Amino acid sequence: MKHEPIFPFSIPQGKKGFTLIELLIVIAIILILIAIALPNFLEAQIRARVTKARGEMRTLGIAMEAYRLDWNKYPSYNYPNYTSNTVSRSQAGFTWLTSPNAYITSIPEDPFPGEVDLDGNELTGPPYTYTMDGAEVPYVAPIFSHPHSSPFNTEGLATYVIFSLGPDRPGVETVVDHFASPICSGGGCSNPISSYSPTNGTKSKGDLFLYGGDRRWMGVDMYPLRNVADPARWKTTPHPGQVVDGVRFFGTFPPHLTLF
Repeated sequence: MKHEPIFPFSIPQGKKGFTLIELLIVIAIILILIAIALPNFLEAQIRARVTKARGEMRTLGIAMEAYRLDWNKYPSYNYPNYTSNTVSRSQAGFTWLTSPNAYITSIPEDPFPGEVDLDGNELTGPPYTYTMDGAEVPYVAPIFSHPHSSPFNTEGLATYVIFSLGPDRPGVETVVDHFASPICSGGGCSNPISSYSPTNGTKSKGDLFLYGGDRRWMGVDMYPLRNVADPARWKTTPHPGQVVDGVRFFGTFPPHLTLF
């Protein structure tokens, strides 16, 4: 009796492969699925970066408050390109939070870096962290008791705002584009600012802000004063307040943009 060889994985005779039309249909279906899924994936990435930025700004804010408890003032300004050799110690305030006392373990990187610093100078290379602006206050305690002060470096902030340009960077209404402080310092009160809200769209215009410190200096035009050393003088100076999200704030912070 003759036995035919058995090939369990052999292709039956007469069975054909996919036709060109069938392959094109499969490719078209795959492309359609990618077109549907990709925007959702990219938006999820943006939302994750916004969440990361807000969390890191809050961490910086908590470190700022801990610093003030020890030294009775906040660190100085912070430029995003804080490692640049053109940035002075008084322009790299976040580094005050890392040494000699470690209020934070490391300085985070801004996921939405801009194009210029607070003076309008072009940023030339990373790392870029968040920007911090505010109202200056001279150090009133014995100068050499402070680890970041010297006879030529007494800067510190009474009021601060930490911000990032957000997903729309650089945008048309960002703080850096206007070269104005989001607390009104430097004559910036005439420039209304907008905070980012995902309810207006994932890439809607607006920046990420976190306010802290002495609320009295919010909306005070610091340009003619330079710092808060002369409170009697600013009381006689007209101050228009700072418009944030269509609301004018003077002596108080936007409640949705504060740490506490």
